[in-house]
Amino acid sequence: MPDIKGKEAPLLSGSQTVKSIRDTGYKGTDYALAELIDNSFQWGNANTVLLVIVQRTVQGKARATKRVDEIWVIDDGEGMTDGALNLALSFGGSGKYDDRSGIGRFGMGLPQASVSQCKRTDVWTWQKSQPENASHTYLDLQKVEDSAKEARLTVPWPTYPSSPDYVPMPDWVLDVFKEHAVPDTSMGQPVYSGTAIRWTNLDKLRWVRAEAMFTHTEYLLGRVYRNFLTSKNRRRSIKVAVMEGDTLGGPDVFKDVRPNDPLYLHPVAETTLEYWEAAAEDDRDGLIRITDEPPFAEHYTSRDFVIQRPDGQGTSTVHARLSLAKPKARPGRNPGKDTHQGRHARENSGISVMRAERELVLEKTLAQEATDRWWGVEIAFAPCLDDIFGVTNNKQDAPYLTQALRLAREHHLTKDEAIEEGLFDEEHPIAELYDMAHQLVALVSQMKQEGKNEKQAATNARRAQPAVTSVASNAKKTRSAVSPTPGEADYANTKPDPSKAAKAIEQKLEEQDVPAEVREAIIANYQRGVTVQVIDRPVKQAPAFFWPDEALNLEILCINNAHPAYRSLIEPLRVSNEEIEAMSEDEAKRLLVQSADAVTWLLLAWSRYENEHRTSPLIGKIQEIREGWGRRLAEYVEDQAFKAASLFDGEDETQDGEGDT
Repeated sequence: MPDIKGKEAPLLSGSQTVKSIRDTGYKGTDYALAELIDNSFQWGNANTVLLVIVQRTVQGKARATKRVDEIWVIDDGEGMTDGALNLALSFGGSGKYDDRSGIGRFGMGLPQASVSQCKRTDVWTWQKSQPENASHTYLDLQKVEDSAKEARLTVPWPTYPSSPDYVPMPDWVLDVFKEHAVPDTSMGQPVYSGTAIRWTNLDKLRWVRAEAMFTHTEYLLGRVYRNFLTSKNRRRSIKVAVMEGDTLGGPDVFKDVRPNDPLYLHPVAETTLEYWEAAAEDDRDGLIRITDEPPFAEHYTSRDFVIQRPDGQGTSTVHARLSLAKPKARPGRNPGKDTHQGRHARENSGISVMRAERELVLEKTLAQEATDRWWGVEIAFAPCLDDIFGVTNNKQDAPYLTQALRLAREHHLTKDEAIEEGLFDEEHPIAELYDMAHQLVALVSQMKQEGKNEKQAATNARRAQPAVTSVASNAKKTRSAVSPTPGEADYANTKPDPSKAAKAIEQKLEEQDVPAEVREAIIANYQRGVTVQVIDRPVKQAPAFFWPDEALNLEILCINNAHPAYRSLIEPLRVSNEEIEAMSEDEAKRLLVQSADAVTWLLLAWSRYENEHRTSPLIGKIQEIREGWGRRLAEYVEDQAFKAASLFDGEDETQDGEGDT
């Protein structure tokens, strides 16, 4: 090692710095392209951005394949001066670091995004002129490597068409720009302004085939810029085209990027969801077709959170919106796996964090389960809160928000309790975000449970009857005569008219807040002789898993579907005949085992309860209740066995109007 005593080391180590930046860049090609579009919309003030993916056939080791060879981003913005163009490819050289007026700020966007995907970036720009007269400069990592040997790293000063080393734009770029740009005719002759960026020597792409890049890029860009694409004040557009070799194709080659709304509040036909739904038209029945109706509820709720600004200039408001999927947006038993809308929503699950009307990140901390795709949350804040959220310089993360959500989810503490526990210091930015995170965790938990309840209620209503028992006919009739319940005794004494009985039962169900569609199914079953019903009743705070109820001679078993045991014991067994028929042999066997386990858990719970009271004065009464319950169970089971044998001998399934269902 040479003697370097007394020699100061450089703050930046030339080409090594650029190489390091290449590896600390973007989540993928789509996010890197979003950085360039930020520049077009904010600094360029563009109305339209054209994204062109150039694909060419290359010879591999075994065969020839198509690969993305160039990527172009072309806008109709205001263009740049020579000085601005020169600085645009300089890391941190834009002079915009402290400008918090829009979606940019950090001055690293164009060069950092570019080197994260390619080794050569060319930029052309023109102002109130013709694009043929554009000035040009570039960033070439191979030349950076060579220049580093001379300890001289600079961005070349822009050149013009008159310069011998000028690199002109291809003719097709000039053609498509003029086709989509609106000329300025205020000076008589039409003139234009704009910028074109080309990436070549692409060595770090996430997708190497144009079709895959188009699909994924449109999905992300549509979500990131959804507010720009749908603005009523000034609507922007992003258009994408795939170019094969040197041929761009016809006039309709460019496709509009459609907004991708993770809250699913936009009409379906106006969003990327339309593409997926169109593919389902020839699929099996049960999928939602294209309609103008958004699949999620209008707004589950909205909240405003007041945050102290870190610059001492008062406060700023963070606005939160929450949405919940309508039950009919979730058809079938596995809507996430079996439907196009479910697969689409999977990639949109989480909290959409919006900064200056542009999505910063889709935060996944609270999206832990497959069913989390059926709710949406959006929080929007101004750039003045960047330091509170911890916004990264590539605008892809808000790490302080993520930490606050994780702490709130895992510890369930108030802000003061969390500080007391030492989870964070009261001076840390997380302290400003924690109250909001704590409330969001509670709201999402509540929303998820209500979504499950609505889904179950809708599923029950679609079936022939809402979870009706199939084991009560003669046994119930016998018990009604031997030891009637108060409701059965009242029915026997008053002998009400059937229509009046049905009306009285419906009124009681309504008083108990049983959903209308479930009430209708219960009354329909009652009118055809069914006098035992099992219904789901979510009571979150109740320790009971079930409880009995009755209305006249209608015996009701209420199962608490908000109880922790419901999801493990009951919900997996709620399958229709069609679903059973579609099962494989292994799936059917697993269902039988799960059924046996469910019964065992119920009996073990009672056994544990009785053992805990073995020395209690109540033990005699508990045992008496268990034995009485056992006798009733024997009567129902024996009656069902008798009916099955009678049916096998050719007798009718129903007796005396007490038909099974």
